[in-house]
Amino acid sequence: MQVLNVRITFRNAPIHLLERFAFKDLDEACKLFKHQAALDECVILQTCNRVEVFAVSRTINEHKVLETWASEVEGGMSADEFAKIAEISTDKEVVSHLLKLSAGLDSLVIGENQILGQVKFAFDFSRNNHCIGPKLSVIFDKAFKVGSQVRNTTGINKGSVSIGSMAVSLAEENLDNLHHKKILLIGSGEGASLVAKALRQRSIKFQVTSRTFERAKSFATTVAGEPITFDNALESLYDIDLIFVSTIAPYFLVTHSRIEAAMKNREKAMMILDLSNPRTVEESVTGIEKVKLVNLDQISEIVEKNIRSKKRKFCLPKR
Repeated sequence: MQVLNVRITFRNAPIHLLERFAFKDLDEACKLFKHQAALDECVILQTCNRVEVFAVSRTINEHKVLETWASEVEGGMSADEFAKIAEISTDKEVVSHLLKLSAGLDSLVIGENQILGQVKFAFDFSRNNHCIGPKLSVIFDKAFKVGSQVRNTTGINKGSVSIGSMAVSLAEENLDNLHHKKILLIGSGEGASLVAKALRQRSIKFQVTSRTFERAKSFATTVAGEPITFDNALESLYDIDLIFVSTIAPYFLVTHSRIEAAMKNREKAMMILDLSNPRTVEESVTGIEKVKLVNLDQISEIVEKNIRSKKRKFCLPKR
């Protein structure tokens, strides 16, 4: 059995362009790879700063895997074009990459805890949808154990800053006092929970909404925030100073028309931080007066010092 990993990450593509390579339906994408590329097993890992496909087959046709993914890229792309920007690993290289990834050594923020949970989610999703078998099960199980062990023995995750925390810090730099601002968090997943935790640590009040109100209520109970229905949240945007958006919706939740209407006859500025991949805030809102939009590319600039210091401390130099 052969193992293959093909990935597009923040290392080889600007984060705002990663959405071109993201899959809107992971279940359908897994089935597509298994059918068109003749794979026996498939796991797709998709986060705000990476999209990866782990594949197993008796004889893997690498070109066919690339061709299948390229056919799903927004705007179209040939397999040869895709191969020029994708990172590709095989067999032992795949295992090494997954171990580093689970340990937090390949993250935008070195040592982050979030990636281990995201890898587990990707594995569980594929297993529940019958896209995984014994080969990847063994590899991923080992990665989970190594990821936890590295954190426990080295403390690499101590002092690391999550994307959510960095987003809140950036908002603090741009707005006077968040305690006096009306804040809305759109989303109820892991990324949104990191934003919520960062706000809670600062004792900052905020509203939280999701497409399903029950999910927003559950999120508020377990994490933080005041739940509000999605429709009411959109209707009250005129009163919101700061919006965090962290969802997996395959369409724009925060549109130009909605923000334009919210800013009409308004004196106060509005800041929006889009942590979603694909993006769920329409880029054209930047053209609206007094509206500042920040995406993951801009947030990534904040973590450069974190990356360098963590690598110096925990990563071995190349020989």
